[in-house]
This record gives sequence, C-alpha cells and structure tokens, in this order.
Amino acid sequence: MMDVFFEICKTKEEWEYLVKKLDEHPSDWRKKLIMDIQREHLHNDKAYLEERMKKLHYGMDYWDLAAFYIEKGEMHKALETAEQGILKGEGRLTELFQYLSDHFVKKGDTVNLERIVQTALARKHEEKPMLDRLFEYYRDQGNYEMAKGALLKSFEFAGNKGYHAEYKRLKEFLKDPDWEQVEPKVFNEIKDKNVRDYLRICLDKNMKKVVLDVILSPPKNKWGFVLENDFDEFADKIKEEYPDKIIEYYLQKAYRNIKGGNRKTYSNAAVYLAKVKNIYTNIIKDESKWKQRFSDLKSEFKNRPAFIDEVKHL
Repeated sequence: MMDVFFEICKTKEEWEYLVKKLDEHPSDWRKKLIMDIQREHLHNDKAYLEERMKKLHYGMDYWDLAAFYIEKGEMHKALETAEQGILKGEGRLTELFQYLSDHFVKKGDTVNLERIVQTALARKHEEKPMLDRLFEYYRDQGNYEMAKGALLKSFEFAGNKGYHAEYKRLKEFLKDPDWEQVEPKVFNEIKDKNVRDYLRICLDKNMKKVVLDVILSPPKNKWGFVLENDFDEFADKIKEEYPDKIIEYYLQKAYRNIKGGNRKTYSNAAVYLAKVKNIYTNIIKDESKWKQRFSDLKSEFKNRPAFIDEVKHL
C-alpha cells in the first residue's frame, strides 16, 4: 500500500500530507519513511536532521546520516558520523567500515587505518574484511612484514567456507621460508575446521590416498556423528587411481538411495550407478563385470518397479 502512496504523491502538499498521516501512528518503520520523504522528496534538510538525530541506534542509521553529509559535501561531518557509528552502532556496520577504510587508504593514513581495524576486532564486526583491507594496504606499499602479519591474522577469521582460498592466498604471498614455517600449522588447523577444504588442499598436494581414507571413513564429531558424507566431488577426482574403492563408494551411495523408496531417491541412485558403469567401462575396461553387478542389483530390487524404471537407460 505504501508503494502506491509513493507513486501517487507528486506535489509538495501531497508529500507533506503523507508525512502528517504517517506521524499520526509513529513507529520505527514510519519514522524511516518520514525521513526518506523529508530528504528525497521535500528536500527539507532541517526536518530530516531533526528526525535522524533522534534515532541513531543501528549502524545503518549512522550510515544514512553519513551518506547525507557525503551528498552535501560535508566530508568532515560524514567522517565524524561514521566514526561514531563504528563505535556505537548496532547491527550492520559494513558500509561505515568500508567508507572509513577507503578514506584512510586514499590518504595513506596508516595510524587511523590500524585504529579502525582494532575497532573492528574489539567490536567483533567486519574483522576479516578490515584485516584484508589492511593486508592489501601494506602489500601495495611494499611492506612485506606488516602485510604478512595482517594476512595471518585474517586467516583466523576465514570462516567455515573459505579455508581453501585462504590457504592458497597465504601460499602465494608468503616467502618460501615463512610459508614452510606456518604451512603445517595452517594445514592442521584447516583439517580440524573444515574437512572439505582440507580434502581440496590434499588434492592440491597430490595426497590422494589421504583423500580416499577420509571419504571411506568420514570423521566424526565429539558426539559420534559423521561430519560429512557427501564427498562425491573428491571421489570423482581419485577414481582413476582407486577405481575399485570408488566403485564401492558409489554403490553404497546408490544402495542408500534405493532404500529411500521414492522416485527422487531412485533417480539419485541412478546417478550413482551411472558413475559405477563409467568406471567399469572406461577405466577398468570390464563391461561384463558391470553388467553382472547391475543385473544382480536389479534382481535384488525387482519388486520396486519405480526403481527399475529409473535405471532402465543404464
């Protein structure tokens, strides 16, 4: 409904009337709409600032005010607002830290760039983006030691899905003696934190036997539950070295899906059986063995016509 009102209003009087009606039932959402109207449609800077100054709680509140000052060319006030925001604002602080870091990098202001990085660490907001920015700053200045320190600190905040990329970035940047010193610690830390990234690194290091051992006996958490059981991408990459083992891996996956007992799981099983067929026919070169195992499998599940239908193309 509010979108309709914003489409309808054209004149100053119409916008002012909408502001009046919104103010009759105040809420955070309505206050934000009022501020947007004052700023974007009525161009009433005084009214906007009066409302905005009453509500500076979230990081995006501070960013809204900072963006206003940037638009007006009042850079000192914009910087001051952003500084207050990274210290006091709650929730999202991304834009505030980006704005300040852009400013200090452009100015070559190392002291203040370091300061806001420490603020990010202390507030536990935007730690990795800010450490990455600090790394890039020192790297571009040719300060290897400081860049190394920022990059190693950044690795601590890699998160569950970024360890492989971080490993490669460290390897690419660090000098050989430094890399040789930190690599074992980094490698073992990734092993404990993200098994999939650990396996990707193992493949990079041509440690295919380790990959095989892990996918056949997946690690368990402290409660005894398997952490990860979808290692298909790794099985595909070591099938030529260990075809017999990977055949059994895929057959187990097929069996689990067949037992699911519906069209979707039967379709999944067909995918795994196609992988088994490919290994038998194109790697082992023993199509007769495939035909025998496939025949045995169909006999075992002959009372599941939907499954038989899903695999008829094999």
